[in-house]
Amino acid sequence: MTIAIVLIVASALVGIATGYFFRIWALVVIAPVIAILSAVVLRSYEFGMLAGVSVIAACLAICQLAYLAATFLLDARHISIHDEINGQPGEQGERKIGRQHE
Repeated sequence: MTIAIVLIVASALVGIATGYFFRIWALVVIAPVIAILSAVVLRSYEFGMLAGVSVIAACLAICQLAYLAATFLLDARHISIHDEINGQPGEQGERKIGRQHE
C-alpha cells in the first residue's frame, strides 16, 4: 500500500512541475509515461489487476488535478476582481477587441 501512496504523490509532483513549466499539451506526453511506469512498478510489487488499474487511474487523475491547481495558482495573481468592477483594463489588457459601432 505504501508504494501506491508513493506513486500518487510522485504523480502529483509531476503534475505540479508540469503546470509551472509547460503547457497543457505536455500532459499528452506525461500521462502515458506515468501510466507505464506505474504499471511496471505495481507489477513488480505483485499488485492485482483491479488494484493496479485503480492506482494507475488515481495517479493520472491526481497528476491532472495537480496540473490544474498549479496553472490556476500561477495565473491567479494576474486576475483581479477590482479590474472588472471599475471597468478598467487589467495588467493583461483588453486586446483583440473589434471596433465597436454605436
